[in-house]
Amino acid sequence: MKKIGILYSKSTAYTAELGLHIAQLWGEGIEYVDIDTARLEDVLRYDGLILGTPTYFNGELPSAWDEFLPELEGEDLSGKKVAIYGTGDEVASPVSFADGVGLLAEYFTELGATIIGRTSTAGYTYEQSIAESEGSFLGLIIDWVNHPDLTDKRLKDWVKQIKKEFAAK
Repeated sequence: MKKIGILYSKSTAYTAELGLHIAQLWGEGIEYVDIDTARLEDVLRYDGLILGTPTYFNGELPSAWDEFLPELEGEDLSGKKVAIYGTGDEVASPVSFADGVGLLAEYFTELGATIIGRTSTAGYTYEQSIAESEGSFLGLIIDWVNHPDLTDKRLKDWVKQIKKEFAAK
């Protein structure tokens, strides 16, 4: 079985709560890494990664990710699969909806990683999101504020999906 690391900051409440749910749904074979104290070795020791992030302000990553990403500069992550989940509020942030997911996807793609876990944009109403590419999201987007009733199903479906994608060669 492949070793999966789930990276997020416990200081981002909704993202941390989602990370706990994902780990519970996943079961054995997943390990939490606190992005606030993570180092390069924490990324390299896993076969696959699940990254969690909210989107702050006008489409920015939280400071924990901004401080960690330079650790990865120049690394070759070819062959590593990465799934990303994030939170967003389509009403309050319609022009930067869940952009954190898109920012992480772009960064890890540039390092050679393969992004898995794309999800449908159906049911969301927003003006713009860099988390969207070719008609789908680059990961799981959860809008706790406007779609709380869909969260559990979306989480369960996504974990089932990425388990298959991580297992595929």
